[in-house]
Amino acid sequence: MRISRFLHQTKPQWGVIDGEDFRSLPGGPYTNPQPGRVICKLSQAKLLAPMDPYRNKIPAMAANYGEKAGRDGPGIFMKQAGTVIGPGDAIVYPRSCTKVLHEAEVGIVIAKKARHVRVEEALEYVLGYTCVNDVSAAAMKTNDVGRGMSLRWKHFDTFCPIGPYIVTDLDGDNLGITCRVNGETVLKGSTSDMLWSMAELVSWTSEVMTLYPGDIIPSGCPAALPFEIGDTVEIEIEGIGILSNPVVGDS
Repeated sequence: MRISRFLHQTKPQWGVIDGEDFRSLPGGPYTNPQPGRVICKLSQAKLLAPMDPYRNKIPAMAANYGEKAGRDGPGIFMKQAGTVIGPGDAIVYPRSCTKVLHEAEVGIVIAKKARHVRVEEALEYVLGYTCVNDVSAAAMKTNDVGRGMSLRWKHFDTFCPIGPYIVTDLDGDNLGITCRVNGETVLKGSTSDMLWSMAELVSWTSEVMTLYPGDIIPSGCPAALPFEIGDTVEIEIEGIGILSNPVVGDS
């Protein structure tokens, strides 16, 4: 099932994609979503990020590819609400930045309240998966006092494109990840190379904070690469679709 949040007749709403149509979700997207009546054609609506960032949170995973280096789990950092944009929205390249990176990731969408969840049960709390671009201002990680503790490098407005859909019934631990800049493939990877599985990430995060329906956990990226003003960045996740965003200069 492909679940989408979209704008139709100035009203944000949730729906299920059925061919060329959006169907309603009378009971909402998180609890046993069931398609209802046809709302409109896909062409009549604008896709939005599949979450409400002012109601939900984004605890993102750090360093989930490469080497464990003795760690018992990934790092966790938060993306502030203003970072979230949807498909087709512009990533703003901050005027104070000299190097900005795209980070192609699979986002885990939480379906129900989760706290102290065991790994063996963790996927029962997952609605599905979506595409995330965890944009980063690379130079500020090392320039700021505290380095990796800096809020600036991850938290500029527009630094977390999400979408285009939430897709259910996928094997989150075996999804291909592709990133293209201006149509050229610059990154290929797979969630099968993650250090900690999707279930482990949900369990790990639930030990730190209570997760609620609609929260999204970006699961980490295989690599981070730069882009420039004027580029178009595409994140494609196998079985989900393409998240495409142009890059514009700061005003």
